[in-house]
Amino acid sequence: MVERRFLNGMDEISRFTGFSPNTLRKHKRQYPGMPIRKLENGTWIANRELLERFYQDLATGRTEHWLQG
Repeated sequence: MVERRFLNGMDEISRFTGFSPNTLRKHKRQYPGMPIRKLENGTWIANRELLERFYQDLATGRTEHWLQG
């Protein structure tokens, strides 16, 4: 089985990051460049590697490039 490179749905993104859906939405508001996106049908989608990089940067205070949407 091949592992998908993306996460589909807020629940899957939440399990991957360990953050609640509300916290994820708060992070997205604070950092518009955060690599999660809400599709037209209302489903959230994210790239695993980019999301991991975002949280590594957030943990080390290197968030400048995530402030742009």
